[in-house]
Amino acid sequence: MEIIRRNTDYGIRALVYLAANPETVTTARDIADTMEIPLGFLQKIMQKFVHKGLVISHRGTHGGFSLGKNPDQITVLDIVETLQGKPTMNKCFLGKEACPRAAKCKLKNTWLQMEQKILSFMEETTLQDLVEQLNADDS
Repeated sequence: MEIIRRNTDYGIRALVYLAANPETVTTARDIADTMEIPLGFLQKIMQKFVHKGLVISHRGTHGGFSLGKNPDQITVLDIVETLQGKPTMNKCFLGKEACPRAAKCKLKNTWLQMEQKILSFMEETTLQDLVEQLNADDS
């Protein structure tokens, strides 16, 4: 099971980089090189973040990207939903049509509880928390 897809991992790394360097406008190339993200992939990700308001795009000679919100206002869930939609544990949560067994499934409540715990964790964990964790790991 893949809860965090590759593009979301790249997106989280890019936003952590921006959050760790709040006073600078950073080019996509600098982010890509530093965080080991393919540039073309990153550019598409950043467009989605700009559209959602998580990132600001600065044009011109000294252009690049900066965060559009404070890091403590951006949750992991915001990032995940921007790049891959709402995470679900099982297709049965996508509606009746997704799983013909949904009505009689005895495991549905278990999957739902697991999904709620994951969603709560993502909703409670902010970009600032991730930056602080990285800084603590570097100490």
